[in-house]
Amino acid sequence: MQTTWSRPIPLRRAAWLRFGDGLVDVAEALPSALRRSWQRWQAMRLRAAEFRALRDLSPSVLRDIGIAPETIQQAQHWSDQHEVTRDTFLRGL
Repeated sequence: MQTTWSRPIPLRRAAWLRFGDGLVDVAEALPSALRRSWQRWQAMRLRAAEFRALRDLSPSVLRDIGIAPETIQQAQHWSDQHEVTRDTFLRGL
């Protein structure tokens, strides 16, 4: 009969292996985080461009095409502020 010596089973991995795993995790997570940031930035730019296009339309046209009332109010407020600024500038000339 052969006798085998029992060995303790390591419950924790070596520190350098855990550190390496952490580096791999960061390297894998970084591209997806950058992609999400890029997509958020693109979405913000798209919303800003859409709002710039909408604010040039009259409130009645915005209502006719079914734009939300709060967006109509924002566009009207921007238009009013723009007119006040323009009038103030022209009066100062």
